[in-house]
Amino acid sequence: MSSAMSSEQQSSAPPQTPAPLRVLFVCTGNICRSPAAEYLLRDYLGGDHPGIAVSSAGVAGLSGHPMDSRSVDYLKGRGIDGNGFSARRVSRRILESQDLVVCFEQRQVDSCLITHPGAMSKTFRLPQLAQWHRSGLLPSLTALPELRHGLPRVDGDVEDPVGFSSAKEYTRVLEAIDNDVAELSALLTYGR
Repeated sequence: MSSAMSSEQQSSAPPQTPAPLRVLFVCTGNICRSPAAEYLLRDYLGGDHPGIAVSSAGVAGLSGHPMDSRSVDYLKGRGIDGNGFSARRVSRRILESQDLVVCFEQRQVDSCLITHPGAMSKTFRLPQLAQWHRSGLLPSLTALPELRHGLPRVDGDVEDPVGFSSAKEYTRVLEAIDNDVAELSALLTYGR
């Protein structure tokens, strides 16, 4: 019996659904910035976007901890339920399975690359991706491999608000993340 499928058998097979683009946000503890960005991106994508899977982790992830209540409150103000989140620590296995790794500080990029050097071509800071898209220099994610070495340097990290005593300052950081995540959403969905 032939192991090759007949053309009749092939045509009746259901079409293959492409694997979703996997986006990972990485901060330090995975309780403030990265989970907020994860939930915000899902919201910008309209909930469960079938073509994009979003998650988060921390380079010193406080595994099992809930999201910081100030991040939960910020999300609640945007109509997003951040309850039920559980932090985790980034690992080589997690990094290997991602298509795009989005960090908030250069030291997190460096930590990810120490953990998995093979992630170099897919690991960026959120301010970079947002600024490149905002300026029109990076119209789509598919253009990134070709354009990445010619894109201008973008300075500045997203500071860690975990120790902030001022609610106003904490909110200021999350608003900046929110604005950049909106740009990232547009970058990810261009042409999809």
